[in-house]
Amino acid sequence: MMKKIFNAISVLAAVLLFVACDEVSVDKRLTYVEPSQVARAVLIEDYTGQYCVNCPRATEEIERLIEQYGDTTVVAVAIHSGPFSKNKGELSPLYTEVGDMYFNTWGMSAQPIGLIDRLFNSLPFSYTDWAGGVNYEVSFEAPVDFMTDIDYDKETRKAAIEVQTIGLDQALVSGKLQVWLVEDSIDSFQLMPDGSRQEHYNHMHVFRASVNDPWGDDVSVAHGQVATNSYSLTLNPEWAPEHCSVVTFLYDVDGVKQVAKKKLSIKN
Repeated sequence: MMKKIFNAISVLAAVLLFVACDEVSVDKRLTYVEPSQVARAVLIEDYTGQYCVNCPRATEEIERLIEQYGDTTVVAVAIHSGPFSKNKGELSPLYTEVGDMYFNTWGMSAQPIGLIDRLFNSLPFSYTDWAGGVNYEVSFEAPVDFMTDIDYDKETRKAAIEVQTIGLDQALVSGKLQVWLVEDSIDSFQLMPDGSRQEHYNHMHVFRASVNDPWGDDVSVAHGQVATNSYSLTLNPEWAPEHCSVVTFLYDVDGVKQVAKKKLSIKN
């Protein structure tokens, strides 16, 4: 958004310079536009498993929160990991090693369980407490915003991803920029709260891969500045690109500062 605003102002300044009789000084050709505040979004990391009978209850809570706040305010990622993604030594189809690394790093002891904006002084959260965590986090202003451009090539299944981090806070904002690929509408089995096995459960917000380093890249932006990071990822043949999105967030030791989700644009 910042880049587009500056481009528009630059064009207008050029037109005025062309039609004016007197020369316009350089410092008056471009007017600085104050970056506006954006709504705070909240990241829910749902550590789940296909062999977890209570995990569908956590999924229901996520959908309720999305319905209440909107899908741009609540960004959920279902990370299949831990003991309930394993059965007699076999891994579930949605399990990832990176997700399991996160599960072990945060010291998870049960499932379903999750993190709300990685609030380090109170993690992890039971899904019954997620509503309170979301309600608390949305009360703050976002110190950064994101513009994410995704160029997906159907032939090569390669996604070129550019993330612009825009500084909105008056102070310097520093942290780790994390970029994940998630997939919705995956048809696979799930154990249910009544103990039954549902063969065609609709899995949403499923973590597929970390586009960049699993712990992110260092990013710092001052007020009004833009930091640009470029990445690429080749989608697994089993992933449906029309159901994939890129989740971007910036975090530090105090938690997640802002998160955004953008779908892959599939061109004909």
